[in-house]
Amino acid sequence: MAISSLGNVGVAGSNNNAASSSSASQLSANFDTFLTLLTTQLKNQDPTSPMESDKFTDQLSQFAQVEQGIQSNKNLEDLIAMQGQQRQLSALSYVGAQIEAVGDTNWLKEGGELTYKYNVSPEVPRLELQIQDQNGDTVFSSQFTDISGLQTFTWDGKNNSGEVQPEGAYTLVVKPKTIDGKDFTDERGKPAAVAIGIIGNVDSVDITDNDIYLRIGDVAVPFSTLTNVKLGENGTNVEPPQDNTDPDTDTDTGTGDGSETSEQEEAA
Repeated sequence: MAISSLGNVGVAGSNNNAASSSSASQLSANFDTFLTLLTTQLKNQDPTSPMESDKFTDQLSQFAQVEQGIQSNKNLEDLIAMQGQQRQLSALSYVGAQIEAVGDTNWLKEGGELTYKYNVSPEVPRLELQIQDQNGDTVFSSQFTDISGLQTFTWDGKNNSGEVQPEGAYTLVVKPKTIDGKDFTDERGKPAAVAIGIIGNVDSVDITDNDIYLRIGDVAVPFSTLTNVKLGENGTNVEPPQDNTDPDTDTDTGTGDGSETSEQEEAA
């Protein structure tokens, strides 16, 4: 199990606590200055017209309220930091899990295959799927007509000539087409909406100050883009601990055996 940047756990919380400590120190310095001025004023006040006690009592009360506010902020920062650390540590359990996430780039292992999901506007009659390598070159393309609803596409890792492609990152490009093969646009002249997702097994976890990334090979998948997770050998499906999915992407795991792909190829 590979884990990167584990030392970053708790850094953000430390920074927040430092900010609260700075505010508390500044308040303490201001309060000391206030007491010095108050003591000097009391020493030099006119005995025949003494200073009214309610004025500095109000000032003392204000200082107390500010101090309580700073302490409350510190407690909230500590709570947020603890929640962040728990979220980071929980991400470690995703190593080895099968995940689905919003995105179009997946990592092909030597001799393996890649699985994607996609969804296009229902009015699109035909589309072309392309697989592009890290240089942006198209290594595989095919056209399909049975494209209604959420579709699963499994690429066998070979180009159109049947040659096995090397290990690396490969991107699925979905091109909606008209029935005669032209680029599809709706009645307003706009391209069709396309949603793409990837399916893969997590190899490692990267934890940074700002986000958590699950790695499939060398492809970093932001934790916030997860739509479904299958943990452990028992195949238990769990929902990711946030609701930040693409509204156009269904989180149903489908058959997972490439049956939908076979139907598409037969229809093509």
